Amino acid sequence: MKKQLVLVAGLAVLAAPAFASKARLAALGEDTNGSFYINDNRNIFLNASEVLNHKDLVTYESGAAGAADTDGASNAEGGLFRAHGNMVYGVQFGRNLSYNDGVGTFADQNQDGDTTDNTDIAALSATNALDLFVGGDAGIKWGVQLTYSSQEDDAFDQDPSATTSATKAETDVIDLAVGVSMGQWAAYLNYGITGKTDHKDTDIEIERKSPFELGGSWKWDAYTAFAQYSTSKFEVSGAAEQESENTAYLVGVGRQDKLNDKATLFTKVSYVMGKEENDISGSDIETETKNIPVVIGMEYDAASWLALRASIAQNVIINEVEVDGDVSTPNSTEVNTGATLKFGDLSIDGLVGTSGNNNTADGDKNGVLSTDNLLTRFSATYRF
Repeated sequence: MKKQLVLVAGLAVLAAPAFASKARLAALGEDTNGSFYINDNRNIFLNASEVLNHKDLVTYESGAAGAADTDGASNAEGGLFRAHGNMVYGVQFGRNLSYNDGVGTFADQNQDGDTTDNTDIAALSATNALDLFVGGDAGIKWGVQLTYSSQEDDAFDQDPSATTSATKAETDVIDLAVGVSMGQWAAYLNYGITGKTDHKDTDIEIERKSPFELGGSWKWDAYTAFAQYSTSKFEVSGAAEQESENTAYLVGVGRQDKLNDKATLFTKVSYVMGKEENDISGSDIETETKNIPVVIGMEYDAASWLALRASIAQNVIINEVEVDGDVSTPNSTEVNTGATLKFGDLSIDGLVGTSGNNNTADGDKNGVLSTDNLLTRFSATYRF
């Protein structure tokens, strides 16, 4: 065992690369598409101007093509980002766009948990996504991201609750994101140009109506204050007219503390409010969420070749989901852990597989460190 450790340490270059992956952000309690206050290359999907801070690298996220992208079943994606003069160019393949997330309501039209007593209306997912980036520095860092996805399926299951529902379907999505940053402040706008699913055989059309996400942040000393507003709307035509509209507000502050030369503490508190309004065949259903999530994370350089991290998150004081006047307070406590193996400019990241999973011989292993499923969200990043 000692010989193996010596060999690993010998292969690793003492200079540690910058961490960057979905696994790292998930382990620290952050969204896998970027953090307002933790430096990570995934931040380019939150603010396109971040591409200036994460250049000359290739990154790979292992998983299944077109997966829903959960901690236990991640989506495969990867990309290349290179600098040329004061410009940066990049491409990312396979990112999960979550285009049809807002259409899920239509699968249970009366929201009683039973999808067999109504007609489901499903949207064909947006897969094979292509993200193109360009950024520059003209005193102000700027970045632009163009996203395109198109998929066809001549035997798409439009109505999962029916016995025969195959139909020709086509989904097209085009998104545009712009971001700017300078010194302490940053701002961005992410806009959905088009998003549409056509069911050719039934003339049913699901259309995403001009969604956008607007946000910004301000850094002061160890603190970063941030805010974000987002909205999206889906309309179904060709059958019973239906629509679903979602809005969300987010304000908060995050802080980083360097405890010593090896440990960094991350703390964040925010207020999140979301509202979903559904008009299904003239019947309005409203769902509203309000919570104050608090996240405490830590990253520790255990060795020149190994970094460990963990976080705990929980909604405090305010934690409620209200559906047409009925209020519930779901359990919100969540713990994540992760690790990075560092080999010079190459870093290998993963979540430590302690969460419940069903892909081991022993079934679920909640809170158990199992070597048969040690790392999930496995990724590799190389900087050159």
